[in-house]
Formats: sequence, structure tokens, C-alpha cells
Amino acid sequence: MADRSLPLLLPAGFDENRDMSSYHFGSFILDARERRVLRDGCLLPLTPKVFDTLVYLVERHGRLVGKDELLEAIWGGSSVEEGCLPRAIHVLRKALTSGDGDNELHHQYIETVPTKGYRFVADVRCVDGHPPPADFRVAGGPAEPEAEREAGATLWRRALLAVSCIAILALVGLTWRALDQRGTSPLAGLRRLTPQTASGAAYGRFQSGRLHLERHRPGDIEAALGDFEAAIQLDPTFAAAYAGKADAKFFTYWNTGAHDDIAQARLAIGTAIESDHDSSYAHTLRCRLLGTYDWEFAEAETECRRAVDLDPQNHEARRELAFLMNAIGRRDDALKEMDAAIAIAPTSFNKRSRGLLLYFDRRFDEAIAQLKQVEATDPDYLESSRWLARCFEQKKDYGQALEFLVRYRESAGARPEEITLLRRAFGAGGWSDVLRASTPHGRLAPNLETAGTFAQLGELDVAFEVLESMISARRVMIVHMDSEPRLDPLRSDRRFDQLARRVGLR
Repeated sequence: MADRSLPLLLPAGFDENRDMSSYHFGSFILDARERRVLRDGCLLPLTPKVFDTLVYLVERHGRLVGKDELLEAIWGGSSVEEGCLPRAIHVLRKALTSGDGDNELHHQYIETVPTKGYRFVADVRCVDGHPPPADFRVAGGPAEPEAEREAGATLWRRALLAVSCIAILALVGLTWRALDQRGTSPLAGLRRLTPQTASGAAYGRFQSGRLHLERHRPGDIEAALGDFEAAIQLDPTFAAAYAGKADAKFFTYWNTGAHDDIAQARLAIGTAIESDHDSSYAHTLRCRLLGTYDWEFAEAETECRRAVDLDPQNHEARRELAFLMNAIGRRDDALKEMDAAIAIAPTSFNKRSRGLLLYFDRRFDEAIAQLKQVEATDPDYLESSRWLARCFEQKKDYGQALEFLVRYRESAGARPEEITLLRRAFGAGGWSDVLRASTPHGRLAPNLETAGTFAQLGELDVAFEVLESMISARRVMIVHMDSEPRLDPLRSDRRFDQLARRVGLR
């Protein structure tokens, strides 16, 4: 696996080839060589910049380190966002004072010298035989026998903590394995995401957010976003929580079209990858961002394949790659990746997605069989009926198309009079009247469904107007305009090719 660490940036004149030591303070071990911090043997997750800040301060413990010196050392003197250093110090203090029974909650490690800088004030000693530079030693440090007695006094707590961690992980592993074998877990395939946090509360909120995203019922996206933001508050270094926030923001954007949601998703993805360069989840979401919003398809494929390489069991990365392959016309590859996703996690979402790819490939009978299987096993999953209606429409079996359209509208909360209107329209003028009755009045919604409806009605200029608005608004599904069967009446018009070129599909 690739090295996730970043090189420690050092001020001019400081030997970057020095023999980096490991240090002990409180109940912590700072291993500068291996770039890790341990509290009683458990890894403390820190972002690269926060870790580098800790190393720099610890190696100069007892000495005032100026703000400018820290900025130069850790950020290389580059232009950085205002407040990045205070924020790093805040995160570092919170990580070191979270409390684990050794009175860390009441121990101040980093002193702020107003307007000047910071000083690491805890007693520090080297633990690997490489003493720190003489001018960095703190007078009055603990004598070696006292340090040994202190280590012996906490030995039983460390052993108990280690046993507890193992027991909890074993219980979680057994639970996930049992659920995955039955194919009933909405979190199937997530056990390989390996989110890293020392906070059990943060991890619990992350799991809750993931559950809401997978379930995808009304109100779930808002609940998921709240869970991920709570996890970030509990542990500001939790990379997977930032990725989860980006995931939820994507779903929010699909509903609202608000570009601020994308901006927040982009920022969250960047934070997640800075915290954990090997986060398969975060690279999956960067693939989604590049492929559906930036229209940088080659870069998107690179990100998706990196996500799969990092975690071959990440079914979301494979599903994202499948839809990317479909958008750029590689439909056989798309189905291959989707089949791999289903083999890892046979969720309703993945199976419905396979039905959608079959629909895009104009394999309508296979798509119908796939979607009916989802509907039979998960009647609460609303999207199946919607796509079944489209499949039957393309087969010109308009009676079946109407029944599934009605089922979808009813499950989405349509009033009885709306359903009556659709049935009357079908009786009076057939499927074309149903399409007209279901077309929104006033401002046209910028989505493929509206564009496809007008294309099916033969109102090509209106359909092109909708596609133009989708491109201007950078709506997600525009990347599938080449695949959507309902847009077939537009393909002989030169305007269709021009729009596809603007999206990057030609």
C-alpha cells in the first residue's frame, strides 16, 4: 500500500536527515519515524499537518516556538488559509485531552503565549535510545526510576484497554459477518472501509449516517448529514466522516441543484484525503465529483480505480465506476463492475442500479426481470416502479407502463385525484395524454425525465431547451444523455451532438 505520510517540513538550516526519535509524554508515545501517536497502545488519528505540528513542538518542548516559525516549518511559507495554525493547535489539543482515565482531560500540553506562539510544556523523554538535542531538554524531568514506577502503575490499564478493543472489534466483525452472509445488512461491504477514529461516539454517528444513506427513505439524507457533521464535531480528524458528509451533500445537490452543496462536498473530500490519503471512500467520492459535475472523465476513472485498488471490496467504488463506464459508452465494462458490486453487497440499490444499466443498454426484458426481482424482495424501495414504467414505455406496452407509473406516484405520495387524472388521460388519449398530464406546468424541471417526456411527445425544441438547462445547471444525469433511450428522437438532430460535445461525451 502506498505510503500515507507526508514529509515533515523543516525550517532552513535544520537537518532533514536527522535520526528522528520517539518520545514519551503522559500516556502517549510519539513515534516520529513511523509517523504515529499511540495512547496506551491505541493509535491516535491525526491529519498530516497536525501530526507535523506535534512533532515540531515536542522536539522543542519547553521552548517558545513562534507562529511564523511554525507556519514556515509546517506549511513551507506558502500562502495558507488564515487560521490554519490555530485550528491545527485546537485539533491537537482536543486529540490530546480527550481523556482516557489517565487524567489527560486536566493536563495542559500546549501553552499559548499571546501574540507570540506556542510552547509544549509537558515533560518529554526519549524512549528509543536516541536522546533529543541537549538544548531541548526540560530541567526537572522525571528520574528514570520514577518513570518506571509510573509505567508499571498504568500497565494493568493498558492491558485492560487492549483486551476491550479486541473484544469490541471481534463483536463487530461477527455481527457484520452474520448480516453479510444473510445479505440483509444495509452496511454490507462497508467493513473494509476501515474508518479510523479513537472516538467510539464519532464512529457510532458515522455508522448511523451510513445506514441512512443506504436506506434512502424520506428524510434520511438530512439525518445522514446530521450524523456525519456530529461525527466531525466529536473527532475533527475523522477522515471517513468528512467523506460521509460529501456523500450526503451530493444527494442533497441532486435534489436542490444548489452549487454550494457541491462546493461543500468538494471541501469535505479534500479534507478527507488530506487526513487519509488511502481512504477508498474519499477517492470514490472524488471520482463521482469529477465524473458527474466536472466532466473530467479520464481523471474520474483514475480516482475510481484507485479506490478499487485501495479496497477491492468497496462496492460503492465499483458502482461509481460502473456508471462512469456507462456514461462514456463502455457498457460491457459497466455491467462487469456492477456485477462485482452486487457480489460484494447485494443491496436493493446495487440491484436497481444494474437494472438501470440494462435499461440504458436497451436490454429492456432483462432490465424488467432485474427490477421486478428488487421490487419483490424490497417493496419499500420506491425507485423500482419508476424504472419499470420506463422499460415498458420503450417496449410500447403502455398499459403496464401506466400501472408501474401509478405505483411509483402512489408510493411517492401522490393524491388520489392525481392518480385519477392519469387513468382518465390514458382512457381518453392513450400514453401521449398520460405524458402530457404528468408534465409539470410552468418552469421546466432540468432533468432527463422532463427532457425525455418532451422527446417522446415529439416536442423536440422543448426537449433541447431542457437539456440546455441541465448543462447550464450541471445536473448530474446529463452525463447519461447518450444512453437514455427516451432521447432517441433527438439523436438525428445536430444539436444533440453539439450538446454532447459540451459535456465531453464526444
